[in-house]
Amino acid sequence: MTKPCIVLSNAKNQCATFVWPDVSDVYVGYRFMEHRPETLDTPLDGIDALPRLAGERPEFDREKEPASGETCDPFGRGWATSYTEPDADEPIRLQFRAYADGSAWACGQDNAGAQTREFFFFEPAEDGVLMRMRLSTRAPITGAFAVQQCLRFSGRTNQAWRRPIACVPALSEFDLQAAGRPNDTLTYARRNGEWIRFPLPHTRFATPPGRPFLAAKGDGEVDHGLIVRESRDGKLSSGMYWERTAYMSNRHPADCLHACVDFGPLDAGAARTVYGKFYFVDGTKDDLLALWAKDFV
Repeated sequence: MTKPCIVLSNAKNQCATFVWPDVSDVYVGYRFMEHRPETLDTPLDGIDALPRLAGERPEFDREKEPASGETCDPFGRGWATSYTEPDADEPIRLQFRAYADGSAWACGQDNAGAQTREFFFFEPAEDGVLMRMRLSTRAPITGAFAVQQCLRFSGRTNQAWRRPIACVPALSEFDLQAAGRPNDTLTYARRNGEWIRFPLPHTRFATPPGRPFLAAKGDGEVDHGLIVRESRDGKLSSGMYWERTAYMSNRHPADCLHACVDFGPLDAGAARTVYGKFYFVDGTKDDLLALWAKDFV
């Protein structure tokens, strides 16, 4: 694959889109501010023992050349390369900037400003995009504090308003089910070193430290936070991984994958930074797994 760039595709729902400027009919959505954070009174034991980004933990340079609409919206879909929330009463107060090298920065608020979340989408690579998420808090966080990240693969049969955010027919479970396979899925995680499939309609698998979030409501445990879609022919795979993932889930009909990422505990005035990666590769889920194993240890 060539390198994607990142645009803002839906400001109302805080959705970015990974777009390949030389490919008109495939683009992947990403909702980076979704729902209110989930909390527990106690921390998640062992959450930092999950795989972490190998090597240097890079910073993001915001003093770069800004992107132009012609560069990142070559097909005229109305994607934005810059946005500042005009409504002073809007609780999330979204800001977004895209840069000429394909990277992007975004910022928003949780809990009416009690916390601020900042996102850095680093310079894209041929296998995806490295991401950094930083949460700072004005109020103390005494236990677990999980925020949901949402990777979207809407197909051609999904609702019209979803299609400007994402369109990946080969990875769309909604398209697959509409084509006469109502119980089929394309989503996988790892358990005991083997792939397991996410059943329908809505499944939640906890990582070992994330079990307290789901308790009896969960569908079992997985090795870590890598969640993957693979096309039926094995020629295309995509997914994401975040450090400190408490649990993962699928969702229909939004045709998306979720990772709930824990930031707690934090003292008032403190901040925590986690890294993740969006993957998009020509190949199987095993090809993607091999890339992930080099990136996170």
